[in-house]
Amino acid sequence: MPKPRGRTPLAKLHKHWKRASPEERQAFLDQVGPAQSTRPARRQAHQETKSDTLIANGRYLLPATVRRIEAIMVTRRIGPSDVVEDLGYPDQAVALTRALTQQSSLRLAIIAALTAWIDENEARPDR
Repeated sequence: MPKPRGRTPLAKLHKHWKRASPEERQAFLDQVGPAQSTRPARRQAHQETKSDTLIANGRYLLPATVRRIEAIMVTRRIGPSDVVEDLGYPDQAVALTRALTQQSSLRLAIIAALTAWIDENEARPDR
């Protein structure tokens, strides 16, 4: 049986976490990023806005996001080519179509642009 190594990296992290100031803890969480968090982030004294919601898991759109995009497209009577034109990526119509129908990946820049586009279009008064 191997000899115990002493403190594990997790134990060391826990020790230093307890010693850290709230500012240092927040700086660490900001550096690690929300994708690495194992617990949901605590909301400060603000309500969740639409832009706070996650629309993709990495490069793949979530099913709820696909439904939101499709609802906007039906309401506005537009297709994927019109969506990517709105986003400023007119050459990405095929990629968006595949992402909506076959769950294929998108460029991260398009996902970022889609976040703003969805919020803007869901806030339109004609919706």
